[in-house]
Amino acid sequence: MVNYLKILENPQINFEKTFEVIRDFQMGGLNSANYHDFMQTAKSLPPIRMRNTATYSVFDKFNLTDISHDKYGAIQKEVIKRGIRASKICWHPDADTSTCNLNENGEIIVTAAHSIQNNGILSEIAENGKVLSYKFDKGKLVSREFQKNSASTFMGFCNNHDSIFRPIENFTYLKSPEQNFLFAYRGFVMVCHKKLELSISKNFGDQSQIDITENKKIFDKAIKQKDYSRVESEVFELPFFYPIAASSSFYLDFDFQGSAISHSDDRMENVFVTLLPKKKENKTYFILSYFKEDRHLYQNLGKQLRSRNNLKSDITMILAAHTDNIFFNPVYYMTFIEKIQDAVAKLIFQTQYDHGIIDFKNNIQHQFSYTPSNYLANPDKINIFGY
Repeated sequence: MVNYLKILENPQINFEKTFEVIRDFQMGGLNSANYHDFMQTAKSLPPIRMRNTATYSVFDKFNLTDISHDKYGAIQKEVIKRGIRASKICWHPDADTSTCNLNENGEIIVTAAHSIQNNGILSEIAENGKVLSYKFDKGKLVSREFQKNSASTFMGFCNNHDSIFRPIENFTYLKSPEQNFLFAYRGFVMVCHKKLELSISKNFGDQSQIDITENKKIFDKAIKQKDYSRVESEVFELPFFYPIAASSSFYLDFDFQGSAISHSDDRMENVFVTLLPKKKENKTYFILSYFKEDRHLYQNLGKQLRSRNNLKSDITMILAAHTDNIFFNPVYYMTFIEKIQDAVAKLIFQTQYDHGIIDFKNNIQHQFSYTPSNYLANPDKINIFGY
């Protein structure tokens, strides 16, 4: 059974959205009649560091009950669904009611866009129309099965503006600046949109929104001016077709030599990555991109990738440590990925989860990370490339 009041102990959770769903489902003793009083009580609690067990006795008057794990799982899924519905936007810089496709009510019609090309990429790695990915859940890595038509999708473009990706959807990959720019843009938008969806139930802080806004400004200006040189890309080739595809955006704290990468306070400088399998060419491309103005932070990363001559290990660490928007052929996953799931789970915990101390205003202070400075050197010998 789940005591749902426990979420009040986590300042990173937007508890109001979860409680709304519990109320709407009429579970745990919450309903429309007592909800307002309940929320006033929750918001009147003292700071987290000043609470004890007796603090929560103020909820006794509501006769609340615990919720089964299955029902609480359904509640969490509904919170996610509401986040997806509330976050439907077209990210294109020209998006508005005069340029986007509209429904009969004059609202922008946003459809599911693929962050990884469906026909030509996912179709090449799918088995019976299905692909596998993974997620970090309760300290473990668990596989997830997707129909290829729904894998890697997000509600981020109208049909009209989704056409911006035609140069990478409909044409052979020639490593052109425009194509590399669009792969980077797609990874950026996908990650930002997923964060937008989750923000309905999680508090990412003001800086997160600033980072999204400032990085979007750079992409938007480049798109309007068709200045694809604003994104610089390093393209690496693996001489085999690996049935793996990925698209993402994130920042790195260290390079392959263990040297710290110092970021600014104005915006988080990200890299944009794409893993692009090409069956007919019997090749797999890895595209590492960054803004021209962030060259001083990331150009050494590309140089190190080339000089180390250890691409499979190095690409493994960049992807496994930083993205779950990665998809595999199911047979390939069961053959090569299942046996390294524990090692990948350990890596994700070290690199994707920051920790901190809560102050007396429920703000997270003194953040720290468990990320080892040498993690990219792959001390546990993880390899997602099985041959």
